[in-house]
Amino acid sequence: MRFRIIIIILMAVALIAAASIVLTLHGSGHGVGITVGDQAPNDWFTLPNGTIIYLDQLRGHYVLLYLVTTWCDACALGVSMLGHDAAAYAARGIYVVILEQYNDLGYQGMPITSFVQSFAGKLPGNFMEGNASLQLTKTFNPTLQLDVYYLVSPNGTIIYRGFNLPNTYGELLPIIAKLK
Repeated sequence: MRFRIIIIILMAVALIAAASIVLTLHGSGHGVGITVGDQAPNDWFTLPNGTIIYLDQLRGHYVLLYLVTTWCDACALGVSMLGHDAAAYAARGIYVVILEQYNDLGYQGMPITSFVQSFAGKLPGNFMEGNASLQLTKTFNPTLQLDVYYLVSPNGTIIYRGFNLPNTYGELLPIIAKLK
């Protein structure tokens, strides 16, 4: 009987913690997030070495911004797909930024560097991985998708937005192929 009570209490605490994270991430006033044609906000992320990067620092380049959760199988497949096509992204001068969403959306996964290396191996210099700030996660993923991605033009305009990269990669590739 005591064991059941402890289990119920632990489940309640976990549920409250998850609800708190969801409410923190959802915030208010974020509707559907950023859409095609919008300017990418100058939110920031942190590299594994602690360096803070603002999105405006990547202006002048096409950027594929991929927000993932490191406990998600589809995200792992998406990272693997990007790694497979790494040479094509490098040849086109596209920066690929793979970010663990803030606090991994409330569930514990592996560190982003281990996640990327496990599923994509060693990547060229145009690839970055890091941790999204709370604001970046809220702005770019207000509906808390497990993975969401944006293709940003050199002037900072969103030119493509997608969810679930493994299932929508075929829609992104023709757009990438047209970039100069």
